[in-house]
Amino acid sequence: VVYNKEEMKQLDDFFRNSTVETAYLIGKYCGLRINETFGLKWDHIDFEGGYIKIDRQQQYINGILSLVKPKTKNAYRDVVMPQALTNHLLLIRSELAALSPEEKQKRELRARRIIDIDGSVISATELVNCSMDGTLYTRNSFKYHARELKKRGIEFRYHNLRHTYGSRMANAGIPQHLLLKMMGHGNIGVTQQYYLGVNDEGIDIIRKKLEKMEEN
Repeated sequence: VVYNKEEMKQLDDFFRNSTVETAYLIGKYCGLRINETFGLKWDHIDFEGGYIKIDRQQQYINGILSLVKPKTKNAYRDVVMPQALTNHLLLIRSELAALSPEEKQKRELRARRIIDIDGSVISATELVNCSMDGTLYTRNSFKYHARELKKRGIEFRYHNLRHTYGSRMANAGIPQHLLLKMMGHGNIGVTQQYYLGVNDEGIDIIRKKLEKMEEN
């Protein structure tokens, strides 16, 4: 499933200022898998270089929320961020820095503890998708939003943001080997599917190309 422009506009409006806005934007702009999004740590965001480092994901292991290694070597990657996402994350970071010492202490006390990939126990506040009051968000945080969107006629799955990202990058002419790297695919055949599919955005591109040919 690939969302068209109108559906993406509806999703943008729906998720704006919601608890999972950051997670939504990461899926929209970077095409991350949902577990990669919720396993993203602040120290894995390179604001100067403009990319996100993926080397772990959030997952329940025997009922315990943990950060684990990606399943494949190709999933280890650096994903380029557009300026819109960079600005959003910078704003959140500045808001966190502006918290008073008392607010920061309360946030830490409330924050959940999780197991990192090396077995150490860390605070949820080290993760990007942790609220101002210390609430940790997980993949389950989208369940309510998916139900509400269904009432509005949109079948929402986070993974569809990944499909939409891949399709838009293919339509934009991004070389296959670069898209493979950004999405962490283990097989070029998976990446090529985005170049073979035809969606609304692709049809618009074809139509514009045809009109340009007629002008010449």
